[in-house]
Amino acid sequence: MKPLNDPSDNPRCYTEHLLRPTKPTARRQVFMYMDPPPNQLHSTFALDHLMALAERTTGSGFALLMAPIFGLDIPSHTYMKLQNALRERTIQNPEYQVVSEGHYPAEYDNQDRTIRIHATALEYVVTNPETSWELLAVLLHEFGHHLDNVLRKDLADVKPDGTALLNKDAPGEEGSRYALHMSLLSPIDLAEVHIARYITDDGSEFSIPVNYTEAMHLISQIPIDEKLSSSSQNADRERFEAGAGDKTKSTHRTIEEVLASVAFSTNEIEAIYFGNWLRDYSQLLDPKIVRATTMPKNFPDVLSREALTQIVDVLAIREFPALMKIDRDKFKVTPQRLGVYRPSEHIDNPKVVKPEPADPKQRDADFEPWVLPDNPLLQVDFETSKKRYIQRSVDVMVGELKKAMQEGPSSTDGLRSFGAALHTLEDFFAHSNFVELSLIKMGYEDVLPWTSKADCKRSLPLVTGMFGTSDVIASLAAPLGEILFSTKDTTFEPTKAGFRSEQDQLILILLGEHPNEMLLPAFEGYLQVRDTWADLPFSEWVEKLQWQLGTPLQVLSNAVGTIMQGMLTLLGNSIDDSQTLLGDNPNTSGSTDPTHSQLAKDHAEHPLHSLAALLARDAVLRVAQAMLGHWEDKPGADPVTVASSYFVHPLDCDWQDGKVREWAEKHPDLVLSSTRISDLDKVHEQLHNSVVQGLERFKEDGSHFLNALIGTDANPLLELWKLTPAGVTATKFKEFLGQKD
Repeated sequence: MKPLNDPSDNPRCYTEHLLRPTKPTARRQVFMYMDPPPNQLHSTFALDHLMALAERTTGSGFALLMAPIFGLDIPSHTYMKLQNALRERTIQNPEYQVVSEGHYPAEYDNQDRTIRIHATALEYVVTNPETSWELLAVLLHEFGHHLDNVLRKDLADVKPDGTALLNKDAPGEEGSRYALHMSLLSPIDLAEVHIARYITDDGSEFSIPVNYTEAMHLISQIPIDEKLSSSSQNADRERFEAGAGDKTKSTHRTIEEVLASVAFSTNEIEAIYFGNWLRDYSQLLDPKIVRATTMPKNFPDVLSREALTQIVDVLAIREFPALMKIDRDKFKVTPQRLGVYRPSEHIDNPKVVKPEPADPKQRDADFEPWVLPDNPLLQVDFETSKKRYIQRSVDVMVGELKKAMQEGPSSTDGLRSFGAALHTLEDFFAHSNFVELSLIKMGYEDVLPWTSKADCKRSLPLVTGMFGTSDVIASLAAPLGEILFSTKDTTFEPTKAGFRSEQDQLILILLGEHPNEMLLPAFEGYLQVRDTWADLPFSEWVEKLQWQLGTPLQVLSNAVGTIMQGMLTLLGNSIDDSQTLLGDNPNTSGSTDPTHSQLAKDHAEHPLHSLAALLARDAVLRVAQAMLGHWEDKPGADPVTVASSYFVHPLDCDWQDGKVREWAEKHPDLVLSSTRISDLDKVHEQLHNSVVQGLERFKEDGSHFLNALIGTDANPLLELWKLTPAGVTATKFKEFLGQKD
């Protein structure tokens, strides 16, 4: 008999099932049903557990609890409808079926609303009662899928034609989130509970008990980052983006993993990637949204360079925790290290049709001057057959490489400069038509080049795309929404004096940009008062907490609400101004100026994404070898020469020919898609819709968050806090002292 967490006969052991299970919509298809075994399982624990929670929670408090589990796309009134149904005992328990085949240890079928438990898992729990907590976790996990099904199919609002308003499934792994959240709350007061009754085919009956407190503690100890892992995609898909990527999607980070093969240490690779990452986020500092020092505060239309830099620093602390522990000062995001958006650092076509503001240098001296349509930089050079502004990008990259060569590997500044140079190099393959022209060179003449012919030696010129401000703003929706609209901190555990969460930091930064000068000191005062009780004796801390959620709640609500609404306006307005919509077709229009979204291959949906990443990895590897050789004083090691050699027309180099030919032979379907304007139009439309959906989701999340935070019920956060282990203890302590709850 194998335990639930024994991987010997099941490569996906129980822990992995809990952390990264398949989605319910996919589960029905993997079962091979035979005659159901006669074994039976009966359990109402998960439903009873939630009904107890519904009884002890206010309406808005219940919504605030459910929203981070099942999604902020579900309105608060739908969660309250669930609460009322639980109180009225009208929510049906899912069916339970014991099976001998299928996913181990369990799965939920959202079609027939049945939780199927593997017989092997049940038999092991019966013979090893100390593992019954694992069965409890399974029941809570699968019940979470059932609740999501009920919310979205039974209780959700519908359109006039009867079709659903909500997605069929919550983003990410709601079952895992549900198990986690329930493990942190205490709606029942029993030390030992019986979670299920198991009846075998010979008529033997087993009641399965657990130590409730111990079981919930064990469930909560699974690493939170894995338990809350989500399969949802963010809206930032406009470039080789910052992040881990996956098997089908390459990012700046995954491309630079090749550095490990040339003897760079883990910390060195992280420090290099930090420089690369900064170049990505420097795009946030666009002349259109940066406020000059002489301009009055006007949040959210414009923000100061300092505020935008501080926002990026908050994101950097989250992205590079190991580096921050090594030396916070050396990896703090400063205006000098971050810089501002310069098209040359990203190989972007700098052409500006609507120069707003008239002079970007009036906003900040570090901005590059506008490049207007008649600027010679936009012309195609006859001899090189490439846009002249591309050489400007090469010069920027070379400058960073020389800094890295001079500083050496022991300098964080040198490693950061090396990362900045690699960012430009990697962007070359994603943001230019080098890949397309290379395929045409190999005989795939129907591949669309995303440029018209020009007066140059090679006829079809090497070009890049024009980048829009809204592309940058849209990319902020995912990371800022995760911080600003997070509800994970609203259960109010005791905090250390002076502690400031990511949300606190962002609110402080943005309140400093608001023209109402009373908001920032009011919020700072709230935080100072919070600090004063953090180290007080327990009973006094409870009293102060109650006071916090009374009068100061209005201060908190005003501050949070003001910032949330401002960010919703800033990000939401970019929906209508999205630059991802298709413009003229440069393949037929005579233009040599495609848009960034038309040409960019840094999103996985593009058929040539993997080829661009393949060539980028090769380039990074060769430049890294040259840089390491230079640092080791090897004769002839010249990273500048190596890196610069890549910025040429494909007909003027041959290093890529073999790689391109091999890739094309292995992926004829992707090559074919790159020849069809209809296929590429669909990709562009998907990307545009992704941006719009990401922004709309940001707006919805913000609205639902505010509705839950500032609900009609008194102190919903306090009601939730009372259900945490700390809150339960505090309540019992107060009752012992004869105080009213």
